[in-house]
Amino acid sequence: MSKKLFFILIFIGLISVFFTVFQKTPAPPCFNADEAAFSYNAYSILKTGKDEYGVTLPLRLKSFGDFKMPLYTYLSIPFTALFGLNEFGARSLNIVLSFILPFSIYFLTTELFKNKKIGLLSAFLASTSLGLHIISRQVHEAYLATILTTITSYFFLKLLQKKTLINYIFFSLFSLLLLFSYHPGRLFILFFLGFTIIYTLFEKRKEKHNRWNVILIIVCIFIFFTLTDFIYKPERLQNLVFFNNPGFALKINELKTEGGIKYLYNPFFVGLKDTFLQHLTYFSPQFLLMNGDENYRFGYPGMSIFTPIEYLFVFIGIYFLFMNKEKWRWLLLSLVFISPLSASLSWSTGSLTRSLFLLIPLFILASYGFVCLMQQFKNKQKKYYLALLFLIFSFFIVFSWDFYLFHYPKRLITIHAWQCGYKEVNSFIKQNYNQYDTFYITKEVGMPYIFTLFYLQYSPEKYQKQASLTKADEYGFGQVERFDKFIFSFKSPELAEKRSVIIGSIDDFKGLKDFDTTQLQTISINGEPMFQIYKN
Repeated sequence: MSKKLFFILIFIGLISVFFTVFQKTPAPPCFNADEAAFSYNAYSILKTGKDEYGVTLPLRLKSFGDFKMPLYTYLSIPFTALFGLNEFGARSLNIVLSFILPFSIYFLTTELFKNKKIGLLSAFLASTSLGLHIISRQVHEAYLATILTTITSYFFLKLLQKKTLINYIFFSLFSLLLLFSYHPGRLFILFFLGFTIIYTLFEKRKEKHNRWNVILIIVCIFIFFTLTDFIYKPERLQNLVFFNNPGFALKINELKTEGGIKYLYNPFFVGLKDTFLQHLTYFSPQFLLMNGDENYRFGYPGMSIFTPIEYLFVFIGIYFLFMNKEKWRWLLLSLVFISPLSASLSWSTGSLTRSLFLLIPLFILASYGFVCLMQQFKNKQKKYYLALLFLIFSFFIVFSWDFYLFHYPKRLITIHAWQCGYKEVNSFIKQNYNQYDTFYITKEVGMPYIFTLFYLQYSPEKYQKQASLTKADEYGFGQVERFDKFIFSFKSPELAEKRSVIIGSIDDFKGLKDFDTTQLQTISINGEPMFQIYKN
């Protein structure tokens, strides 16, 4: 790599870092429960070598009963040690990751097409992408998994072409890291296995038999990882699958009772149809250009995760892929197609986090289409087309970023989706901890216990002796009912004992009588009342 190319990539990496940290205080507006969980477990492991439940160096984080993959937490430990248990320390890992991401995309793209221009353009598109940075600006394993999927895809491609020891080692290493980063990782490893088998069967080269070494490596990696599923038994993962959703069973029963061809109405056929149609929505303009994630923590109508100009060039890229008979066209298109599979197999719809990697092959395709199209024009014409396309791209990207930074954080539905107010609640608790014997905290807004652990920097060694999670509900989540002075349920003021504090949502206090409402202290975020506090 030349010095010029290296410094260009450094500059693109810095653009990515800029979009990760710029105006980070208002957007996102708050710090959510999952962020607190990852960070507190990093703090707990740093201090004790155990997670919040006292499990030594776990390969799954029990957390809320969802058994999070542990890699993000382990990588966060140095930042927690450096900056402490706080919001900045929790989100610092993503600053480093956002710098790395453009490099990973560049190397994958140049390996696919042997063209540095395409690699640089795809890296640039990723560095300015609102879709990627919505996740990079918060603590979420999807961003880490996207980078690891990109790097693993790069070494997979290298391994298919040249079976050297170093390629075997790096592919195996990053495959394992990917598997322990986020649940969709297992689908990509299975994809690499399936693609290798098909590629081996149809390849005509003499060293064809050596491909079975790659297959054996992938199988061994996947078996090793699967053993941890039997050890930890993550129920949350099972509950996410669409056919475990109670609504799915009700839908089938309703179809059966209404008549028609009864053999069609079984979990397999109905699930196949629903999954396929849901899968297609992830490639639609409605998802990519307009609405994004249906969860307001990760998306909002008006915050485009992909620009129309990029969307257009994806199709141009597909055209040139086949016109130029690119060697790895089927690999790239297969990556595009399977990327949202984890999202479409779950009962939640329109999930950006579970389909985040989809943006990477789309950026690569758009960049390829752009470079190929520009090659069709004469040099004198190119500068005019380049200027026009850049202006159109800038218009859409600036519009989306403006909405995200200056409008999205102020929307009331956003404030509620982000569970805002817990920082202020726990600031009150910290100031008044010694004055009261009991704190009743509503559990109607997120997971209150993890915010209390995080913001009070509660001793992990002390908490591990008290940690207890209730049985998982239908969504795969349990609840912590109490520890120390804290009871996580709302209690009416007239029933609460003296020297107690009741912290509830606005709805909790509505309609209650027989207490002095003038004593209520309200916590508001951007003018929206989120919690009320009553001191008994």
